[in-house]
Amino acid sequence: MEIGVVGFAGSKNIGDYIQTKAVIDILKTQNIKILDREKLNNYEGNRIKTIVNGWFMESPENWPPSNNIDPLFISFHINPSVKEAFISQDSIDYFKKYEPIGCRDYYTRDLLIEHGINAYFSSCVTLGIERKNYLKKQPEGIIVIGAFDRLKPFLDYKSSSKFLLSLFRYPLKYFNYQIKLYRFNKHLKRQKFKIKKFDQIIKKPIDSHAKGIELAENMLQKIAESNIIITSRIHSALPALAMGLKVIFINEGLEHSNHKMRLSGLKNYFNTVCLNDFFMINLDTIQSMDNHMSHIKKINQTINKFKIQ
Repeated sequence: MEIGVVGFAGSKNIGDYIQTKAVIDILKTQNIKILDREKLNNYEGNRIKTIVNGWFMESPENWPPSNNIDPLFISFHINPSVKEAFISQDSIDYFKKYEPIGCRDYYTRDLLIEHGINAYFSSCVTLGIERKNYLKKQPEGIIVIGAFDRLKPFLDYKSSSKFLLSLFRYPLKYFNYQIKLYRFNKHLKRQKFKIKKFDQIIKKPIDSHAKGIELAENMLQKIAESNIIITSRIHSALPALAMGLKVIFINEGLEHSNHKMRLSGLKNYFNTVCLNDFFMINLDTIQSMDNHMSHIKKINQTINKFKIQ
């Protein structure tokens, strides 16, 4: 029987497809159909069981999904910027048909419970990624993935007022970003470890699900072949944690409430530090953590039970 998973062709974030690949790995079947996260309402194929997980969404007008989709909600996150679409009466009625809703973070869980929906904190499916599936050579060194992505300034084109404000702030933000990046790189050069760098955010949108899976597998291999990860990206940090790496999560630039909501419950899994605290860490003595194990066991059981029902 074919089973559905969600992806997002058009994303520039490889982390979207790391979540897709995590579900595929748990399912352990070749009979997979990837449905587009942003177009689930348009699905007109045969009725299909589908694991619905990840960040929702850029196009809230396309919610809820088609009636031809039988969903299992697990590791599900609602983008706070579009929460109104998810707490409309139609959406509440939809969620109630498929309770309980497994949520990736405390924020999503609490939002749904507040509106009478049976929801629980499931944690993230990427905590189930196994190192052996991606390891092709002996692990070594440190991998740095987007450690200061959130500090990098950008111009906001959503409106003329936002553009002017972002243009005004750009020079100071860019200076701050460069100073912190310089200090960070200088500190890394003093370490005895081999340093590798990789980007989770890419310049061009991913144009197909197959390409997204390829990029995810490549990134997971790079993580698997490292001993320590330094990142500000949760879908680099969580797979690394699952693989047994030592994880240092840089929280610079994550002060916005949307980030705090997205991280609620997940940041408890790893060492979370600001830049000044990072300079104080002895990379030889930090410990890998395993306080996620109970959650991933339940995720595996829930998905596999859904698959065979």
